Amino acid sequence: MSDNNIIYTKNYINDKRISNLENKIIDLAEKFERIDEKLDRIICFFEKDIKENCDKMGEHIDFVENVYENVKNPLGYLCNKLSYVSGRKQYSLENYDDEKCDSDGRDSDNEESQEAEV
Repeated sequence: MSDNNIIYTKNYINDKRISNLENKIIDLAEKFERIDEKLDRIICFFEKDIKENCDKMGEHIDFVENVYENVKNPLGYLCNKLSYVSGRKQYSLENYDDEKCDSDGRDSDNEESQEAEV
């Protein structure tokens, strides 16, 4: 082969490589654009929909806490009267210590004292 043919072949190979690289760059740019659009949609979703749902949940939690505060004392009074009539220990609507409660959420000290009475 002559030097011209070798140069021509090398140029042809280099042109093919450059063309392949340009195509890959174009593909990557298109993929980047699609990813960017998807990311924009996700951000919009988080900013709009999730914030609205969190606000609604916050309002619901406030409502439930207000109802609980209004119902706690009358319910406690009723439970205490029923406990008194049944002869059991006085009932409390306050939070129990996690250490004193078993897995069912019942007061384990209370159960032990009831078993001792029997």
